[in-house]
Amino acid sequence: MSTKTPPDPASELIRDHVRSLAKRFRDGSADGLVAEWELHVGAQVFAISVADHVCSVREGMAAAPQAALAAEPAVWLAMDEGRLTGGQALFDQALAVRGNLDLAVRFQTLFRPYKRARRSADLAQMEIEAGGTKLSCYVVGKGPPLLLLHGLGAFKVTWIPVLSELARDHRVIVPDLPGHGESQKPSAEYAPRYFAHVMRCLLDEMRIERAVVIGNSLGGRVAVELALRSPGRVAAMALLDPALPGLRWRYIVGLTKVLPTEFGALPVLLRERWMELAIRRLFARPDRMPPEVYAVAAREFIRIYRQPAARMAFFSALRHLVTERPEPFFAALRRIRQPALVIFGEQDRLVSPRLGVRLVQQLRDARLVVRPDVGHVPQVEGMEETLAELRGFLASSPAGEFRA
Repeated sequence: MSTKTPPDPASELIRDHVRSLAKRFRDGSADGLVAEWELHVGAQVFAISVADHVCSVREGMAAAPQAALAAEPAVWLAMDEGRLTGGQALFDQALAVRGNLDLAVRFQTLFRPYKRARRSADLAQMEIEAGGTKLSCYVVGKGPPLLLLHGLGAFKVTWIPVLSELARDHRVIVPDLPGHGESQKPSAEYAPRYFAHVMRCLLDEMRIERAVVIGNSLGGRVAVELALRSPGRVAAMALLDPALPGLRWRYIVGLTKVLPTEFGALPVLLRERWMELAIRRLFARPDRMPPEVYAVAAREFIRIYRQPAARMAFFSALRHLVTERPEPFFAALRRIRQPALVIFGEQDRLVSPRLGVRLVQQLRDARLVVRPDVGHVPQVEGMEETLAELRGFLASSPAGEFRA
């Protein structure tokens, strides 16, 4: 009598999905990428590699994975069928990630969804050369264009919580700013005018005549600079805790204690727990976010800033922000005619909400919203309320448009 155990239908379903990845590989989206992932789905383990424009899949542990992903079968199936983004699964604590966070989120973009064609709502990641600088960008959705700009030391992943909702009615472009994330890190003066120049070149490359620009922290300051220097390219602005002249020195001093002065030029040992502490201070109530989210963000920061060019870019941008003179900046704001929504977290330890009051007083057409019990990143900590404000603003403001 045979005692062979019959195959588990659920395990076979997972194998069928994972094995089909090789046939669903989108070589054009890889753009010459060479990488290896280790995928844990329930108790099953797979190694997926991309090299020489080919994807290969095998069962078992990966030899040297740059990123490892782990999810329960139902979560993985939803991701593989395009019903759930990997980034959203990460923020929902349904997907565990080790290693390169950018590669972990990018993984899903490299394949067609299981048994259906790709749609505009499916996240794409691409490299776009803008002004001689290669930028790593998320592009998703269909409709009037939105340009989303992250903060200093952050990366495009910070917009994941609101990305799917904004992409319902818009074509959303989310770059890693120059010197950040997976974008190129040239030798440059990382002043707001430099970032604004590269963003204008990005709009040119994307054939966008004008866009609504949404920026958090440094990204908000860059949005203002773009409106000042290229007013015809900005339809409207939403500024989330923008980094304005008058940053809170107490927080800056605390940050420089976490990041020693040698951080800019020399290899230093960045401890994960230090970085977690620095990131937690961006939130009014850090306990709102799962501990693993802070750990993943801290590891990604450390991975990126092991690069000397990234460290130099960070301190160059920080120096320009903290030494900018307030009076010329605020005087120049009267030239901006585009409507602006300004959102501040009342508990922002880095940029005082009082600066938001001064900002809207100088802008011709601006509205200030102060969210109680929220810190420096309202698109994460106050996601639902921030989305509601953004939807209302987008519905009532001039829309971006593409070139004919």
